[in-house]
Amino acid sequence: MAYKDLREFIKLLENKGLLKRIRAEVDPVLEITEITDRMCKSPGGGKALFFEKVKNSEFPVVTNIFGSFERMCLSLRVESLDDIADRIEGLLNQSPPESLMEKLSVLPKLFEISKWLPKTVKNAPCQEIIEKDDPDLTKFPILKCWPDDGQPTDEGRFITLPMVFTNDPDTGRPNCGMYRIHIYDRVTTGMHWHIHKDGARHY
Repeated sequence: MAYKDLREFIKLLENKGLLKRIRAEVDPVLEITEITDRMCKSPGGGKALFFEKVKNSEFPVVTNIFGSFERMCLSLRVESLDDIADRIEGLLNQSPPESLMEKLSVLPKLFEISKWLPKTVKNAPCQEIIEKDDPDLTKFPILKCWPDDGQPTDEGRFITLPMVFTNDPDTGRPNCGMYRIHIYDRVTTGMHWHIHKDGARHY
């Protein structure tokens, strides 16, 4: 069963002693990255980090949540990452059922696959707050990870591994890709996508 949201997963990590809260104010420009980098290089990947107070932002930041095999397994609700590989292999190597009993034995797997498919809903949590009149990307604690990333000033910040949704201009078919987003100002971004990617083809 999937987690209800990120908060639920963070609470689990904290209850298991796998998350450390940082209560001192930290800077999203280089400082959070430096602290996270040191933690990631700790034995076993260190702990997940929850930065409660981020300079110039009302939002907290959590990093390194998938930085160890243990946390990865917890996120997927498995004992071992091999469990996921075994499940996928079992589905891919499935022989076409012939007898009635074989067909019935496939039903649980078909039910499991059906839960992976996307669902269309009228309202989603990501649409609870929509800012149309005065959007401002700079209020989010977007990190600057490297001194010369984008620009040498504070504005050289990127959203790394975001979910970017585009629509095919010919078919209207939606696509979700992970393309690094460069934040230029309050309302302007640039997408870092290669020419062979679907997002680039759409635009």
